[in-house]
Amino acid sequence: MANSRPRVIVGLDFGTTFSGFAFAHISDPEKVYNFFDYPKGGGAEKPYCKTLSGSYYKDVGGVWQFKSWGFPARAEYTKDIMAMRKQRGNGPSNDHRLQPAVGTYYTKFKLQLASKEMVVPTAQGSLPPGPPVNVLITDYLREMGALVLKTLRNSYGEQLSKQAIQWCVTVPSIWDNAAKAAMKTCMTSAGLVNGVDGSRHPLIMVLEPEAASFFCHKVMSEQVLRVGDKLLVADIGGGTSDIVVQEVVSVGESASAYRVREVTTSSGGLCGGTYVDARYMEFLHKTIGPCLQACLNEHPNICLQLIQAWELTKANFGEKGSIGESTDITLPGKLISKWEEYDRRMGIPERDVYDELEISFQEMQSIFDPVVEQNVQLIADQLKQVPRVKVLVVVGGFAGSPYLMDCIRRRFAGKVPQIISPPNPGSAVCQGAVMLALNPDTVLSRVCKKTYGIECTELFDEKIDPPQSKFDVGGELRCNNRIKIYVRKGDKVDVNSCISERFHPGEHKMKRMPFKLFSSDERDPRYTFGKNVKLELEFWIDISQDMRLDQERLVKVSLFFGGSSMVIKAEAMNFSAGGFEQFELPVERRRSPGMIAVEADWSLGFGGPGVE
Repeated sequence: MANSRPRVIVGLDFGTTFSGFAFAHISDPEKVYNFFDYPKGGGAEKPYCKTLSGSYYKDVGGVWQFKSWGFPARAEYTKDIMAMRKQRGNGPSNDHRLQPAVGTYYTKFKLQLASKEMVVPTAQGSLPPGPPVNVLITDYLREMGALVLKTLRNSYGEQLSKQAIQWCVTVPSIWDNAAKAAMKTCMTSAGLVNGVDGSRHPLIMVLEPEAASFFCHKVMSEQVLRVGDKLLVADIGGGTSDIVVQEVVSVGESASAYRVREVTTSSGGLCGGTYVDARYMEFLHKTIGPCLQACLNEHPNICLQLIQAWELTKANFGEKGSIGESTDITLPGKLISKWEEYDRRMGIPERDVYDELEISFQEMQSIFDPVVEQNVQLIADQLKQVPRVKVLVVVGGFAGSPYLMDCIRRRFAGKVPQIISPPNPGSAVCQGAVMLALNPDTVLSRVCKKTYGIECTELFDEKIDPPQSKFDVGGELRCNNRIKIYVRKGDKVDVNSCISERFHPGEHKMKRMPFKLFSSDERDPRYTFGKNVKLELEFWIDISQDMRLDQERLVKVSLFFGGSSMVIKAEAMNFSAGGFEQFELPVERRRSPGMIAVEADWSLGFGGPGVE
């Protein structure tokens, strides 16, 4: 926090399919308000706690111009498509200025931040040509931020400035540091934090399942959870699924008395509701045939129409009283014509009806089940590690699916005493983010998801170390590319716990000392190379002062674990170096007099820091 406290806390849930926000004034922290009145797209959208995560752009003279966002973006894109088709139907026009330039509608661009190892091609794909993903996200956040500010000023007065807002952006727990860094950069580029007009309060990143957990604690009665109880929170949204298991450390009448600790390493995957949408489109292609793709190529807006018709069907599938019944999907007129024409041309027996597609209950299950099973398996894997879980809470946009909830209840009814999904589960994350920001000491400890360490040199072991890593320093054989482990995957670390190690120059008369922070999915990696080891940050520190100390100069590198972000601090111990430098992961590479990005390939060279 800066010198003054923020006046309003805003929880922003930027989602794959839908995005929303909640807020609370610090003078009345118990009242967290969820926003519902998003700009409509001219359709029959029902009031919902979120709006579409979509934007519409036009290519004007080779420059992509942002036009609209949310529900209006989809509506404006469809309107322009229809207008262009109408003009073409009326024949060519002599005045090209009357022909509207149809741009591109972008959606699900949040998935582009997922690590490449997690990508599911059928649901993610690549973005159409146009602005890069960081521009798409930045523009969207800028518009959402303007709506947030307008809403807050309507509630608390026009004098409220952006500088007085504390932003809390939610991120999936499965995101890596690079994705978090990208999100942080986009929030800054959008003018919401830092800069001239942005908030003077540092951005808070909140892990989505933890936010959902706190929200659910608030809505559950006090008798549900007691000290020692364990709860599993499954945040199943549009793109990602995040699973966290927590143990209750303390409870009380006030929210500030609630304390939890993470029991297992959080898990998750790309298996949200949007992957059911992708399977639905695959089903249509298989059922209707090649004419569907031909129709989509000629009429791009038909894909949006098919998805819009599917959204309501998906939300209602599995409701009580409809089990076993088939579902009818109304098809767009141009697709109907194409389908009839294709069947006649190919000699395929004519269907009874072409304007509606009947999907049997078993076919609907085949669309849902692979994605549902992925989520069920994620929950089951966590329950294997922690068999005595008292409450299983399911939140997120996909949690509104009756079929998903029915499958979860049937699978775990005999293993977990209480399985619940709170009212309006799509708002749990953004409301919980506000609550966590107001109660920052709620989570006491987390389980480290990766092993972290600093690259260094150590004594060469002929029995273990590869010969190519051997080098001589003053007659002493040392091994390059070793890793000094700070914390191991699976270790329980208290929030803001600090681990420090001392390093000295690896060679005589060094004037700068390189440092590289690595992460690994292995618990005990020995070297900083290999497919399971990843470079997280590289920097070097100026050690040109007090050269008389030579290799006795000491640098202490401290890593602060346990938070949603990791902090790295380097400081000179026994020589002058102009103070200390500090980084935070997610971090942007930056240059400064005391610590700058490494330009040489130190992983292939020698002379890295030695361990004191």
